[in-house]
Amino acid sequence: MPALKPYRKLAVIAACTLLTFAAQAQNAKNGSSNSPKLFQVTTAETLPGDAVLVRGEDLDKVTQVQVARLTDDNVDNIPPAYMPLPREDDALDHGGTDRRAKDAAENKYQPADKLLQNSQSLKFVIPATWKEGVYSVRLTDAGSQATDFYVNVPQVKWVISEEGLNVTAGSYLRVQGKNLQRKGLTGQVVLISKESKQAIRAKVANAFDDFSVSVNIPGSISPGAYYLYYHNGQGGKTAWSEPLQVNLVNPSPNKWDKKTFNVKDYGAKGDGVNNETSAFQSALDAAKQQGGGTVYVPHGRYMITAELQLPPFTMLKGESAAATQLFWNSLGWDYGKLPNSLISGTHHFAIKDLNIWATRAWGIIMQNGPMEEMGNVLLENLVVRQSAQMSSKMYRTKASRDSVDAELNSRWTKTGIVIRGDNLKVRNCDFNASGMYTVAGTGFIQHCRFTRNNTGINQPYMTIQSKGLIFEDCYKQADGYAYGATIVESRDLYEARNIIPFDYTNDREVMTLDGGGGAYAGPVASANGNTINLPGGSIQAPANKWNGGGVFIIEGRGAGQFRRITGHTADAVQLDQPFLVAPDASSVISITTVRQNLYFVNNEVTDGGAYQLYGSAQNCVIAGLKMRRSGGIVCRGSLLYHGKQPSWYNDVVECELREGNYSHWYGTGDQHSGYQSINLIGSGGAGLNIGALVRRNRLYDYSCIITSTGKDPNSVTDVIIEDNSINTAKEAITLGGVGTNTSNVLIRNNHYGNVEKRVNANQGLKQASYMIMEDGASPVKKPAAPGNNNNQ
Repeated sequence: MPALKPYRKLAVIAACTLLTFAAQAQNAKNGSSNSPKLFQVTTAETLPGDAVLVRGEDLDKVTQVQVARLTDDNVDNIPPAYMPLPREDDALDHGGTDRRAKDAAENKYQPADKLLQNSQSLKFVIPATWKEGVYSVRLTDAGSQATDFYVNVPQVKWVISEEGLNVTAGSYLRVQGKNLQRKGLTGQVVLISKESKQAIRAKVANAFDDFSVSVNIPGSISPGAYYLYYHNGQGGKTAWSEPLQVNLVNPSPNKWDKKTFNVKDYGAKGDGVNNETSAFQSALDAAKQQGGGTVYVPHGRYMITAELQLPPFTMLKGESAAATQLFWNSLGWDYGKLPNSLISGTHHFAIKDLNIWATRAWGIIMQNGPMEEMGNVLLENLVVRQSAQMSSKMYRTKASRDSVDAELNSRWTKTGIVIRGDNLKVRNCDFNASGMYTVAGTGFIQHCRFTRNNTGINQPYMTIQSKGLIFEDCYKQADGYAYGATIVESRDLYEARNIIPFDYTNDREVMTLDGGGGAYAGPVASANGNTINLPGGSIQAPANKWNGGGVFIIEGRGAGQFRRITGHTADAVQLDQPFLVAPDASSVISITTVRQNLYFVNNEVTDGGAYQLYGSAQNCVIAGLKMRRSGGIVCRGSLLYHGKQPSWYNDVVECELREGNYSHWYGTGDQHSGYQSINLIGSGGAGLNIGALVRRNRLYDYSCIITSTGKDPNSVTDVIIEDNSINTAKEAITLGGVGTNTSNVLIRNNHYGNVEKRVNANQGLKQASYMIMEDGASPVKKPAAPGNNNNQ
């Protein structure tokens, strides 16, 4: 693949900064201007006839909204140029480059009606007769100052390769974000070195969906720091993504090829009778002395009676999972005296091509040693089977069963398979165990089967804490699972095409962002740049404990923004960036966890509980989910675990819910039984559910859409519910709450069949809190294929 010539810094790009951006930068400093300031706009794929949300401050000053479609010029030989998008968590174009451009729509704008306009939000609709593409939007205030942004421009949030969160020369690169795939078009990546001395262009080789694509990176690239730009084929020369700073590295040498240590050379028999523990340990010790290598286990059955510790840079490899079995004999282990793990290591170890069999055990494969050293683990082509109640002696009496359950339950979160750190890879494995599955860090989980035999213990079975993780094409059957519960929460997750056939235990949650908490919720004493001063002694936690968490403005001036915490005392917080609009005496903040950019795409659930963004969640996506006889989809921003946890700017799009009659535990009186639904919840205060998008979902058989009940003003606000199809329901859409608890809701262009009531708004809800437009109309015809004509 040929490299582009080094790009010259184009003076026209450097000179094209809009006056709006300069004004916004100044506003970020003083926060006093009354000109409109934007925090967030709709970033999901938006078709002609779809609505767009704009969230910010002083938006009541907008006098005109204008929209234009950008022409789809070929960009195969065009240097990248981009328009930065507003962000609720950062300054505009923070970390940007000299390739920032002005709006390319020129004078092709057409006016659009303002909908549900107030000081902190407005909405408008893309003309239904236009073609799909990238749209330029211009907001103009009474002083004729314009604020421009693009709709449908690609966003790149993170990348990953075989070398972790880096770009690897001569290898594939997975790119995650939004608006990456367009039907009939091929996206492309351009990498430009920070010194602008080298540029590489790579076309998309595999588009998985709108949220993840793969490109092949040429091998002849110099390592170093680069900017990555992405184009989805629409919008022409200025419709590239904002730059993502990445590191390009060469492939690491194969760490396992140093030397092979055959366990039979150290006395192993492989006959299923001889105790092979000593032979295996001798082979592992030999590998350690040589700085690593492959400990090879030929076909056969090998009995082990103690923990195997893998040294760094060591692979334990069988002939194949069908031919080589390791089994652990636990008959000599006293109650409560099990090994911490059957196989363990700290970092840079691999286990491959083995059948692993065990009965009583705490850990099956776990890490030990300092947390900061953990990572670089490969589990591949494994069959793992473990049941604590396998033998008839254990199973025959209730007392025996109870003792085994108690043994596991005594250290539940330290059972099963637990791996942490950077560059984790779990591929083509078949797991069935009695304990937990925990993956915390960056890497890949691909083409695996996770099941758990029933031990009678009512505990979750899987915990995922992503820091840049792809979890795809897996089968997961057991109790519910969760995504992290620490201050620095999960982020940058792509979970796709997984199947969950049932979940009958515990709360039946098939996906939940459980846990979290909070350090403070209330007013601010003052705000000065990066410093937020609180009333004395507000944070009842040691200094800097909440570093990495977020300060969210949930009410009053500036609501809808958050920033990361870099340091704090009991009464002052340091932020990574100042707020674009600083909080004032009217503002209420919440210090809580951040869970961001989690994408759940084209998964499938049957006979389970809720699939839920529970508590803090920002810019997350549930797309293409297929559910049957389950608890439905929940986006819940609430007062949970002593913290006001916001659910902001989350998308529920193109999901399919069927067979919507749902019984949870008893079928009645358990608060969960009823109808499968898409449920938007805001409880415990204002501003806890902002900017949800519910679009193009298909609901059947009494499945429905609801917003939660409550009395706090603006708990669920700035919602768009549009182009959904609801067939057979008592109430297709229910708006709960009283007063303005549910507010600024736009309901439009939904389609109904065999529905008793289309929209049921609670009697106590103010009619001005919602708007219904074009509802019940025939489905909008799909637009024509993208073309170069602007608005035809």
